[in-house]
Amino acid sequence: MTDITTVLGTTPVQNTGSTGMMSNQQFGTDLFLQLLVTQLRYQDPMSGSQDTGELITQLTMFTLLEQVIQLQQSVEQQAKYQGNQQALGLLNKQVEVTGFDGMPVSGTVSAVDFRSSGPHITVGGFEYPLSSLLRVEGGESEND
Repeated sequence: MTDITTVLGTTPVQNTGSTGMMSNQQFGTDLFLQLLVTQLRYQDPMSGSQDTGELITQLTMFTLLEQVIQLQQSVEQQAKYQGNQQALGLLNKQVEVTGFDGMPVSGTVSAVDFRSSGPHITVGGFEYPLSSLLRVEGGESEND
């Protein structure tokens, strides 16, 4: 059996992140592909030790990994969309948020701002992240 470190040599996995570290998702996918390609490149079809079933299992696992990643991205998008919808639903409603000093601040939501970090609501002229929301006053009743 061929030693993986000999086959891969000393070439490091490329760093694709801006933080200087590769995410686990990228590292796992890139490493898996590198190992799979290396295994295919150095396999000996005349050797009886090659297991086609193992290769098919690995390809299936890779396909499953890709589908899980796509599902995770879809769930994250849906959560972001729901947060945005929740923030929009607060416009012109009386709310209570945690202020910058940790004390509750009450007021009417006058604006919603969408940022990469998530939606922010404007209460009393100050912007607060939606996560600082403590309470929402009841809206108009349907019988009015």
